[in-house]
Amino acid sequence: MQKKLKQSILTSYLIGVPIGVMVVLATIWLPILITGEGLLTMLVILLYKFSITGLVIAFLIALWFGGKLAYENIKKGESLLLTSFKYSKLINLIIWITFCFILGFTESENIFFLMILPIIAFVIFTILTTFSIGLLISYIIKKILDKPAEFLNSRC
Repeated sequence: MQKKLKQSILTSYLIGVPIGVMVVLATIWLPILITGEGLLTMLVILLYKFSITGLVIAFLIALWFGGKLAYENIKKGESLLLTSFKYSKLINLIIWITFCFILGFTESENIFFLMILPIIAFVIFTILTTFSIGLLISYIIKKILDKPAEFLNSRC
């Protein structure tokens, strides 16, 4: 694998993992912060426990594909905003499809009601990450690609 591709994927992980994990934890604990009670948080964890676990695992895998996609799009000369949108859409598509897939296998009652939240989250997070984290990652990957190639054996 090329050095710049590896750096691009690493960038995706170094920025994506801390922010993504913080967002998941904040979303789980947000009801406690707002209401001061843990009942709603317990309900969210009970309803979505396996799906949340799948989402986190899928997120870690999706970051690799996202870093590779951003690298290839920027290398083709696509704009940062379009690259950021594709990156964000891919990441969110992978994690929310995984979330819904697991939810479909673990829940039999009220499945339609339980699917509304992930669908809304997909749309909202795709838009938000396109203009924030996705754009930052795309910008850094562009800077990686703009650096001149380093020659390993340049001792002439």
